[in-house]
Amino acid sequence: TACGDVEIEDEGADRTTADSSMEATPTDDDASASGDSSLESVEPIDNESDSSSDSLRIIGKITYDRVGVNSNGVGLNYNNITKEAAKQVTVKVIDSTGKTIATTTTDDSGEYILDNLPENTEVKIRVYAEMKKAGATGWDVKVVDNTSGDAQYVIESSLVSTGNSSTRRNMNASSGWGGRSYSGTRNAAPFAILGSIYQAMEKVISADSAATFPALIVNWSVNNVLGGNGSASALRDGQIMTSHFNGENGLYILGDANSDTDEYDDHIIIHEWGHYFEAKFSRADSIGGSHTAGDRLDIRLAFGEGWGNAWSAIATDDTIYYDTLGARQSDGWSMDIESQARSVPGWYSEASIQRILYDLYDSNDDGVDTLSLGFKPIYDVLVGSQKTTPAFTSIFSFIKGLKDENPTSINAIDNILSNENISSIDNIYGSNHYDLYSDLSIGDSTEVCTSIEYGVGSQGHHNILGNHKYVRFTIYSGGTYTIKMSQNSWGSSDPDFALYQVDSFKKIEESRGEVRNVEEARYSLSSGDYMLDIVAWNPSQTRPCFDITVNN
Repeated sequence: TACGDVEIEDEGADRTTADSSMEATPTDDDASASGDSSLESVEPIDNESDSSSDSLRIIGKITYDRVGVNSNGVGLNYNNITKEAAKQVTVKVIDSTGKTIATTTTDDSGEYILDNLPENTEVKIRVYAEMKKAGATGWDVKVVDNTSGDAQYVIESSLVSTGNSSTRRNMNASSGWGGRSYSGTRNAAPFAILGSIYQAMEKVISADSAATFPALIVNWSVNNVLGGNGSASALRDGQIMTSHFNGENGLYILGDANSDTDEYDDHIIIHEWGHYFEAKFSRADSIGGSHTAGDRLDIRLAFGEGWGNAWSAIATDDTIYYDTLGARQSDGWSMDIESQARSVPGWYSEASIQRILYDLYDSNDDGVDTLSLGFKPIYDVLVGSQKTTPAFTSIFSFIKGLKDENPTSINAIDNILSNENISSIDNIYGSNHYDLYSDLSIGDSTEVCTSIEYGVGSQGHHNILGNHKYVRFTIYSGGTYTIKMSQNSWGSSDPDFALYQVDSFKKIEESRGEVRNVEEARYSLSSGDYMLDIVAWNPSQTRPCFDITVNN
C-alpha cells in the first residue's frame, strides 16, 4: 500500500489537488483501502444538464496521466504528459464502513454517473484498474500486483459527506513523476495499460461486433524486472523474464524504473495482447524463445512475432514501435513497422512478416503495395482457416487462407510477398519454398535432416530455421504404434520429437528422452492424420540426419 496523488477537479473551476491513495487491494468489494486520503474540494453540480435526475447523484470523470515518448521514439518525455480518459473502468461508492453503496463503469469519455445515493452520508469514490462488461460480447480485464498476492490496483478519494445535493468528483491517476525520478506512487500505470488493451479490443470489435473476450489478468508491478526462469515463485518475486503473455490468461509487464518499464510503451502492451488474441481467438503454434534481429527463424516463431509487431501498428494506426528503458526511462529504441530495413527478408523473417501483414491492412499505396484490405479480412483468416489449419501456423497457412477468401486480390498479395523475396504461396505447407515437411507411410522409413547452419537461437532455444523439421503421417487403423527417430549420420545428438493430432490440431505429447542418437515412444492412436515436430539438441555436426519410422 502506498499513497500518491489523485486530483479532484471542480468542473468549470481551477483544478485543486488532493492526496489520495493508489494501491493494490484485495478484490473483495467490501475491502477497504488503506493509506492517508483527503479531499480538498467537492463542488455541487450547477450545470442544468448535469442535474437532470431528481435523485442524489455523484458524477465525474476519471483520467490518468499518459507519458509520451520523445519525437525520435527513444525515451519517455515527461514534459509531454496528457490526461487520458480511463475508459470502461469500474467506479464504486464506498461508505465509512467499507460497504459498497453503488457501482458503475465509466464511458469512453471517462465519465461516470452514480445515482440514488443516500443523503448526508460520508462516502469515497474508488476506481478499480479493471474493465468488466457482462454478456456475450463482454470482457473482463484487471491489473494486479503479482508481487503482492495478486492484489488489485485502485485509486480512491477521501471520505466526504454526500450532503443533500448532487456533486461532481473528477479524479486523475498521476504518473508519480517528480521531475528527475518517480517520487510518488505510479498511479497511472495500471490505467495506461488498460487504455492500450481497450484500444486493441476496439480494433477487434471493428471487425467483429459480436466478439467476446475471455478473462485476462495483467500482472504489473514496480518490482517486475528482467530475469528469472519463468517459475511461479520467480513470477511472484517479480522476476518475469520480460514483458510477455503466459499462454493462458495472463500478461506480465515490466515496471522496473531506471531499467525497463513498459506501461507507457503501448506497442509492446498491444504486441503481447496480440499473443493473447492468437491463443483465444485464433491459434498460435509459436515455439517462442529468445532471438535477435536478423535471425532466420522457425516458421511458427517468425509468424507469431511478426503478427505481434504488425498488430501493434494495426491496432494503433501508428507504425512507430518503441521500447523505452534506461536511467529515467530516457533511453530505448524504436522501429518503423512498415519500413524497417530489410536485412534477411523471407518467410523466416519476423520483420518480413510484420511488413506483409501491415501492408495488407493499410490504406497507403507505396511501392509494390497497392492493396488496402483493412483489418476484417485479416481477422477472418485468423479466426477461420488459420485456427483450423492442419499445418503449423505460418505465413504459408495465413496467405493461403487469405487468397482463398480474397481471390480477386491474389496478384496484389503476390506483389507484396515478392517484395520480401517470397515467391507465390499456393499451399499451407510452403512446399515450393523449402523441405519443411516430409511424408511418411506406416511401416516405412523416411530420412529427415535438421540443421544448425543459421544457429540455435541467442540462448540455445533451437528456434532458428532448420532446427526443426516436420513429418506427416496417417493412421488408418487405430492401435498402439511405436514412433522411432534414429540418427543415421556420423556424429551424435540428442533427438526429440513432439506428436500432434492434426484433425483437431492438438499436441499429444513430447518425447524428450536423454539417450544419444535415438528417441522412441509408444502411443495408442486412433485413426486420423498426425504430425511430428523433430529437433536435435546439441548435435556434433551442422546437419544431423535421422531415420523416422512409425510401426504398429
